[in-house]
Amino acid sequence: MNTIGNSANKETAFDKIVRIFFRWSLFLAAVLAVFICAQIFVGKIASANIAAVPVVKIPAYPRGELLSDAETRRKYLAPRVRDVRFRVYTVKLGDNLWKLAKQNGYSVHTLIGNNPQLTTYNIDAGQKILIPSSGGSLHPVQENDTWETISERYDVPAASLKLTNFGIFELVAGEYVFIPGKYPAVDLMNESMQEKYALRELFVSPLGGRLTSSFGKRVHPMTGKVSTHGGIDIAVPEGTWVGAAADGVVTLASGGVGHYGTAVYIDHKNGYVTHYGHLSSLNVKTGQKVKARQLIAKSGSTGRATGPHLHFTVKKGSASLDPLKFLW
Repeated sequence: MNTIGNSANKETAFDKIVRIFFRWSLFLAAVLAVFICAQIFVGKIASANIAAVPVVKIPAYPRGELLSDAETRRKYLAPRVRDVRFRVYTVKLGDNLWKLAKQNGYSVHTLIGNNPQLTTYNIDAGQKILIPSSGGSLHPVQENDTWETISERYDVPAASLKLTNFGIFELVAGEYVFIPGKYPAVDLMNESMQEKYALRELFVSPLGGRLTSSFGKRVHPMTGKVSTHGGIDIAVPEGTWVGAAADGVVTLASGGVGHYGTAVYIDHKNGYVTHYGHLSSLNVKTGQKVKARQLIAKSGSTGRATGPHLHFTVKKGSASLDPLKFLW
């Protein structure tokens, strides 16, 4: 009898598996129920919080403000352009675009290209301009612009433009895209700057040096009298090569040309004539055709001069023009 009772009460392996499975099922069901309740509770709290948080509006950037106000332009560009920092600089007495560009390690075209509000190359103390940390220009987005059309205009891969302008998800007419390492598009400038750029495409600088006397009224360094200076003086060491400012024909290459001493005149056949004075030697002859940047002479101090330099004049007809309107 005892043997038979013990066998009946003995749990089989199958029964044990069923029992364990049943217990774990109950446990998992309880855990799932707790999880579902928690989700419902958290969802209600989140919904209440979302309803309580005010909707953040993306600031609008009207075209007029982006164009005219450097600070608005900085705020717009800062979160949208990678690897370039923008700051607003207040112009100080004695500043000019060339000086500021040199301090930042790029050309003056970058400052012009990031300040579409400029209508002249002159800047005044107290004026605010936008200064980027690296070279490049702003492209004003046009109607029907795409990344591909902008890419073609500036010869920059579309993928690079998108990477640089990582925060711009939609091209909106009147807003700006930063074009790394490129000059501004002249045809998209205001009319005043387009005219100025057109003049600067006519001539190249005859040589590099320090500007010692500008165009206009001045006290003559030798006579001490106030007179009109018809060109600019660029101080350079004796014997520095001088290049032609544009294609043309040499109409004079001679010594003993009045206060110019040894000089070269070039007719550019578009109404413009350039003069190069105080030269030490000549490398061209009268009647010779020359190309822009062709070496025509060496600088000196012949004629009426206090030291070695180049006197450079630009004339149209009989009128002398300020060379700095033509040269970068």
